[in-house]
Amino acid sequence: MPQNRQLAAILFTDIVGSTAIMQKDEQAALSINKRYIAVLKQSVSSHGGKILNDYGDGSLCTFTSATQAVKCAMEIQQLLRIEPVVPLRIGLHIGEIFFEAGKVFGDGVNVASRVQSLGVANSVLFSSEINTKIKNQQEFKIVSIGQFHFKYVDDAIEVFALANEGFVIPDRKKIEGKLKEKKEGRKRNITAIAAAIFLVLGFFLFRSLNGKQIAAIKSIAVLPFLNGSSDKENEYLGDGIAQEIISQISKINSLEVIGWASSVSFKNISKSLKEKADELGAESIVSGSIQKEGAKVLIRVELTDAGTGKRIWGEEYNREWGDLLNIQTEVARKIADALNTKLTQQEKTDLSKHYTENIEAYNYYRKGRWFWEKRTPKDQDSAEVNYKNAIALDHDYALAYSGLADIYAINTKGLGPMDAIPLAKQYVAKALELDSNLSEALATSGLINCIFDYDWPKAKILFEKAIIANPNYSFAHVFYGNLLQWNFGKAEEGIIELKKALSLDPLSSTLNYVVGRNYYLAKQYDSAYLYLKKTYIMDPNLNLTKSFYAFALIQRKNFAEAENVLSTSQEGGSNLMIDVKGPSNSYLYAVSGDKVRAKSVLEKSLKDFPNQSPYHIARAFIAIGDFGEALSYLEKSYEVRDIRMWHITVDPTLDPIRNEPRFKTLLKKINMVN
Repeated sequence: MPQNRQLAAILFTDIVGSTAIMQKDEQAALSINKRYIAVLKQSVSSHGGKILNDYGDGSLCTFTSATQAVKCAMEIQQLLRIEPVVPLRIGLHIGEIFFEAGKVFGDGVNVASRVQSLGVANSVLFSSEINTKIKNQQEFKIVSIGQFHFKYVDDAIEVFALANEGFVIPDRKKIEGKLKEKKEGRKRNITAIAAAIFLVLGFFLFRSLNGKQIAAIKSIAVLPFLNGSSDKENEYLGDGIAQEIISQISKINSLEVIGWASSVSFKNISKSLKEKADELGAESIVSGSIQKEGAKVLIRVELTDAGTGKRIWGEEYNREWGDLLNIQTEVARKIADALNTKLTQQEKTDLSKHYTENIEAYNYYRKGRWFWEKRTPKDQDSAEVNYKNAIALDHDYALAYSGLADIYAINTKGLGPMDAIPLAKQYVAKALELDSNLSEALATSGLINCIFDYDWPKAKILFEKAIIANPNYSFAHVFYGNLLQWNFGKAEEGIIELKKALSLDPLSSTLNYVVGRNYYLAKQYDSAYLYLKKTYIMDPNLNLTKSFYAFALIQRKNFAEAENVLSTSQEGGSNLMIDVKGPSNSYLYAVSGDKVRAKSVLEKSLKDFPNQSPYHIARAFIAIGDFGEALSYLEKSYEVRDIRMWHITVDPTLDPIRNEPRFKTLLKKINMVN
């Protein structure tokens, strides 16, 4: 039977240390493998490649273009080095392959495999054949790591490494792989002697540092506390005490405190503290349990050095339920002391501050937060009831008023902004009347000035004040970053603020989404694609991601994948915060050249869902070419205070109408100039 031979760009992948990971923690290995496979499939498909063999912890893929193969390798590594990290190495080569009995063979396959074997985690290595094809393309930074004699390969092969920012270049002196054996006894002896000297020096260094803090711990994560109560309805207490500790220690400027959205992702996940800390980017971990039985509460808490696994501090509190607030303050202080953190007088005051002394009011507030985090309309109703119960017990509970403001400003409970925001204003004004430095309320007040009042200078002052009050409140950085980029023309500074927020909560799918969205709005489409794709993989059900991810795919001319992403979007609803797929699909079809289908889809969407976002509809009409209708819907967006009006000055989809007189008039109405 004749063999089907073809020339191909061959890409080999391998997860570094997969066997050791599996032996240490089977669940962690399965989680890593699942993410790797998801990224591999999407990236290879989007670059026109094929996965020919899947080895579980590695793969063999082929491409018809060397450039696309390298671009795919870059994308895979960029996605996998964003938390949670997958330690992958990649090798590429161009050669002839053939198929026999359903399997792939050829010298090209062998060479690609051997090139890959030289790599380390987050490296992309390739042969001189690949280098010849891509060396004149400025987007690739390339270095040679030398010539190598591989097993079962006659001639020496020069190997190159991708040297773009963030990629690892293997150290030639430490390289191991599928190389021919050499007589290196003398070299091994020298290495052994050097290692012995190093161990001796290390021993004396350890002795000299024994009992001392080698490096100050600057970052900390607080995991959800286990619920030890017999009543499972007390589950909110474990989340609540962790959130409260995060809130307390976030007031310490010298500590970087990982946000709740990231920490809660490890709830009921069987990973070691070290693995959790690595994925969170934290140097220390707080863990514990809470058990409430009647009027008694038992709390166990422990602070661990993530690097060494050693217990830094721990304590057990067996007290009256009414003493819970004092316990939380004491825990925050003990953590600061254990980490040798020098507190300012203001920080000491802030750590001792309770927003209520009524333990039952506090209990209702914590229940309210627990429901609010779930984000569904039903849970928003439950959150509102609990916040109002807290206020009924303590009329001066600033945090409860701030919680109500968030319900109506951010979620709107299914109401339109014209009905919801006035209520949010009332609640946030009351919160700030009670505490003018409450970071959450300051940030929400600033948000209202952006999405409703269009008072940009006032919003800027409020966001800056919120960040000073609590530099670890991630959404203050998000709102401030949006403002700098969208309304003050400072895209780079704005994205820096967003990345600051993401560093505080690295596993938050919402924060990964906003970074990707803002890269798109800054017309940095490659970065937008990477973050939005990562978010889509992290949380396929996050509806917010889908329209912007589709737009990023459209920029790459990947129309089929964009349509597939939009097909899973939630449709309709009266809440203008909801993204709908009708207008987005219409935009897609129009941009890809099918304006007849675009008009048909848009007409049906308008008929079926009359209360959807007019801003989305305007985008579709722009792509179709009906600027008059587009401007009418943008004017309606202004009238109903569609939240998307905030980024009208930078949205690339609006570029075709920026010189229209009606658009310039609209900019003046929102206190902006073109």
